[in-house]
Amino acid sequence: MKRKTAVYLCVILLLMAIAVIYKQTIGAPVIGSISGAEWECLTIDGTKYEIDYAAPVNRTDKGAFLGIATNGDVKFRIYSIKKHDEYLYCQWEWEGHIYRRVH
Repeated sequence: MKRKTAVYLCVILLLMAIAVIYKQTIGAPVIGSISGAEWECLTIDGTKYEIDYAAPVNRTDKGAFLGIATNGDVKFRIYSIKKHDEYLYCQWEWEGHIYRRVH
């Protein structure tokens, strides 16, 4: 009986992981676009962001998943930054950058 329960728990955890991965890749809403020779410009709902190499935040400060930005070929996952509305974290594959809202 304990073995069945453990198997069911593993299956449920696996399905939850697949759902999270699906939500953050294929099923995520496209909320913006990214452009520039080295993807230095991010635009979300008409608001422009640029890479900030000297940002006072880093990727460990990332908050909620917001959606996807694309350049047509590559999908970038966009995350909020906790306690900082003017910054976003943009990640593709294993790389990412901090973007700051342009005023």
